[in-house]
Amino acid sequence: MDLRRCAATLTSCKRREMGIWPAITICALVVIAEGYDLIVYGALLPSLLQEPGWELTRAGAGTLGSAAYVGMLVGALVVGRLSDRFGRRPFVLGSVAWFTVWTIACGMAGTPWHLGAFRLLAGIGMGAVLPVVLALARELAPADRTGVVFTVLMAGLPSGGMLASLTGLVVLPTAGWRAMFFIGGAASAIILIMAFMRLPDSADFSDQAPEPIKLSVLFAPGLLINTMLFPLANLMMLLTWYGLNTWLTTLMRDLSYPLSSALQFSTMLNLGALAGSFALAALCLHWGTRRTAGLGALLTSVGILGCVLHPDNAVLFLGLIALIGAGAHSALNLITASVADAYPAALRASAIGWTHGVGRIGAIVSPLLGGWILAAGLGPAMVLGTFMVTALLGSMFMGMLSLRGRTAELSAGMSAKEAN
Repeated sequence: MDLRRCAATLTSCKRREMGIWPAITICALVVIAEGYDLIVYGALLPSLLQEPGWELTRAGAGTLGSAAYVGMLVGALVVGRLSDRFGRRPFVLGSVAWFTVWTIACGMAGTPWHLGAFRLLAGIGMGAVLPVVLALARELAPADRTGVVFTVLMAGLPSGGMLASLTGLVVLPTAGWRAMFFIGGAASAIILIMAFMRLPDSADFSDQAPEPIKLSVLFAPGLLINTMLFPLANLMMLLTWYGLNTWLTTLMRDLSYPLSSALQFSTMLNLGALAGSFALAALCLHWGTRRTAGLGALLTSVGILGCVLHPDNAVLFLGLIALIGAGAHSALNLITASVADAYPAALRASAIGWTHGVGRIGAIVSPLLGGWILAAGLGPAMVLGTFMVTALLGSMFMGMLSLRGRTAELSAGMSAKEAN
């Protein structure tokens, strides 16, 4: 027992010496790398549609866009649970290394099917790393800073997407779409080296070896409603968010905007997400994470409706795109934060992995759905209208969870009064 206490003390001292915030910064950089490597496909999609010899259709482009999300579904469901048992650090490092290699391979793809296969393989690593890195940061962070840490980390996804769009403005006209993958892979490799050198494991796994858990525990009576509604809300918002990130640049081209302007709209979507993440995080201190997530989803739906009604007003459209980004991504941030707070430490990564894994079904469907609608000749308005409905459903599910949480609080308060 003394040796175990001594080892725990030494480990805790080592963690303090390394510093919590540098480790959380590395976690944020990992999420930024994932954001770039994931969202870059939407930025370069117009170039892929014009690639000589590929003869890529809109429906085919949607299938390729879904490949990464299929891989993410596998990675999110499998690795999150394993990291609950064996610790976070090895899976963070392994996942980043995996998607780095396959992102670079995407730049070497000779056919659309090669690109789809490489994107699927890269997606396994991207899906694996997010729930694990979120759980690690949650366990490293001070208890009163959890919401801030989640906001900063989840802001890494639109930050990476914004970097992808800005990089595309410079790189696509000169070096082509392949260079976009090479740049993302090189950046991920640098972040991997930083993580290997400085990323610790969390206290929960440095000081003890947890017993293996069964996924069925998430469906216990006290957790069942959370385990059903959180993934449904996440599914709808991921369908909306990744659908827009995949197709927005192409939709803008269909609305007769030049490529440079179309990429600027994509940049604004992610810039709005970045700014909105912090704005709604501040609001959630007063409203709570569940209600604020529902509000973010509702704002997304309202913003998309405005885009459908006013597609020719470029200035208004730009502002509405920023509102959509702020609402959609903030909702996703706060759904994840709500899941982390709703489950104990031993179930946390499994719960996040389950929520993200089911949500990835929406991410898989969204590129396909946009491609099918465009291939059927229904036009950009129908694509946007579809994502408006999914955002509205996401708001409804979070509203149900918010009411459930409020009911539980009132019941607890009444029980306390009766006990007194």
